[in-house]
This record gives sequence, C-alpha cells and structure tokens, in this order.
Amino acid sequence: MAAKMLGDRNSKKKSKLEKSSKKGMTHNLLLGNKGNTKKNRAGSTLQGPVVSHAFGTACRDSANDRKGVAFKSKHEELQYRKDRNIPRFAPSPNITANRSPLPYKPRGASSAAQRRAVLRAKDDDSVIQHFRTKLSASTFRLLNEELYNTPIAYANQLLRDPSTFADYHNGYQQQLKQWPIKPYEVVLEALLKDRRGRFLANKAKSMPGYIPQSWIITDMGCGEAHISQQLVPKGYKVHSFDLCATNPHVTVADISNVPLESNSVDICVFSLSLMSTNYIECLYEAFRILKPKRLLKIVEVRSRIPNPRRFAELVEDIGFTTDYYDTVGDYFVAYDFIKCDGRAEPNRQPRRDPQEVLVPSQYKKR
Repeated sequence: MAAKMLGDRNSKKKSKLEKSSKKGMTHNLLLGNKGNTKKNRAGSTLQGPVVSHAFGTACRDSANDRKGVAFKSKHEELQYRKDRNIPRFAPSPNITANRSPLPYKPRGASSAAQRRAVLRAKDDDSVIQHFRTKLSASTFRLLNEELYNTPIAYANQLLRDPSTFADYHNGYQQQLKQWPIKPYEVVLEALLKDRRGRFLANKAKSMPGYIPQSWIITDMGCGEAHISQQLVPKGYKVHSFDLCATNPHVTVADISNVPLESNSVDICVFSLSLMSTNYIECLYEAFRILKPKRLLKIVEVRSRIPNPRRFAELVEDIGFTTDYYDTVGDYFVAYDFIKCDGRAEPNRQPRRDPQEVLVPSQYKKR
C-alpha cells in the first residue's frame, strides 16, 4: 500500500516537471530564444530600454516604456544624434525643455573624444581662442626647456627678441593661473608678514611686521615686477632686473651681471629665476651686490630640488649661512641665506655639482 502511494506521488512530480518544461520551451519560442537558454550570471536578466539619468548615469528598466524620454523610440533618438553630430556618449537630448542642460563631463570616453565633444559645443571664436591657448602653452614649454638646458648667454640672446619674450611671458602667465599660490606672494608674505626665519624675526622686533624702509631690495629675474609694484608704494626702494622690460618697473639687464655696486643691497631675491645651466654665476653676483649679514631669498619649484639640504650646502659653500628653508604648499621651496661677514669674494669651487642639486624642470613628451 505504501509503495503504491509512493509511486503515485512520483508520477505526479514527473508530470509537473514535464508540463513546466513544455511551458518554458513555449515561452522561449515566443521570445525568440534558440538553443541553450541558460543565462550567464554576469549578464543582465532585465529587459527594456536603457534609461539615462542625470550626470551621465544609466540603468536598464524592464517596466520603463520611455515615459519622460524625449523620443518615442531609440531609432528616432539615434537619427536625431546623427543629424546633429551629437557624440554617442553625450547625455540624451531633452528637446522638450526650454532651459539649457547641465554641464556634462563624458564618462568612459577617451581624451580625444572628450576634446572633440567640447569643441563641437564651442563657437568659432571660442575654438580659435582654445587653440591659441594650447599653442601658447606649448611654446612656453619649449622655451622653458631651452632656458633650463642652455647657458645664460644663449638665454640672453633668445629672450631679448621681443616676440619670443612675449610668447614666454604669456605662457608663464597661464602657468601662474594654475598655481594656488604665486611665487612672488611667497616672497611678499616672508618680507612683510611671515616671521619663521631668525633673520627676519630679529628685524621684526624693532619694526613689527615690516623690514626697515631704508633697505634696498633687488628682484633678479623679476618678470612683471610684482614685488616692486607691492613694495614701492610702501616706501621701499626695489631694483627689478630682467632680460626684457614688460613695464616701467623693470630694468633690462643680465642677472649674472647687474649694474649695481658691490655691497650695496640688503635683500636679493630669486623667484623661479635660477634657470640656466650656469645659474651659479647668478649666485656669485648676488654675493657681490649683497651687504655682509644681509638676506638672500630663493624660491624655486619643489620638483627641481631633489634634496633641499644639498642645495643649501651648495649656497653655503659660496659664502652664505642657511637661516631657514621649508616647503611652501605643494609647489615651492623657500630659502633664506645670510651673507657671511669677512669674505670679499665668493668661493667658486663648491663641493656640490650645481646641475645635481638644482635640476631642470621635466615636461612630458607630447
């Protein structure tokens, strides 16, 4: 009796399995599936159109019937994009909205594809300005490499040409906009506000917040003479030297041989201006014009100084003592050196190789 009941139960299960199998086959035929119907675990089990959401994200929704989408069908949307040369990775156009869409940054697209998408969205004048900016940046990189890898005499010949200097100057101004803090601001903060160095801190005891107005300041390789423009209205005398004058504050001169008397300057500043292969000649000139026990201030790009202490040792060998040095933000290193008393000439045979302690800026090949 028990065996009969067990047989009836097994036959019922078998008939149910056969019905389920036939039903599944019929469903697959209706959907157009052929062969193996097993679904890959990595694949999507959802059906329906891809729905684009804000900021370029998307998902597949089986229950979506394209409500809220600007087109009745995917074919209509593709035709719309094709007629207007809209990139396929751009967000779905909202032709019903009156306001302009939010700014969109393509995801997953190549850099070249992104640039093409940006250029399509610009008018003719914007495209021309875009390429002028790119060309100016490329020219600046090329000139910078030349200046870092050639002696001062060649740099003088190169930048004395007004058009070449203008190209270099414009490229440098674009570079300044990308830095959160400007190198000349580092110098001004140190001279007028910051008191981390012992030398400036001692001077601040008599005149809190300011250096004596009787002091003479020299800005070597001044560019637009930002330091002079800030300090001269406060009553200071500032000599600003560069290879080409961009405004009346600048005096045209070779910073390795400036028209100043020996022992006549109280503060000598190099702000990103130690560029040539024989830049050490500029440091010798700074030693000549500085008074004893006066300040030499250097601000350089951080990537150019592999070992800050070794660069300090190089300057010390010339005839200075290190008062203070530290990194400023993510981009710069600032140094304060004091000229040694009792030495008439600089030491022209330092222990460190100048090319090893202050290396040229490296640019990616493009």
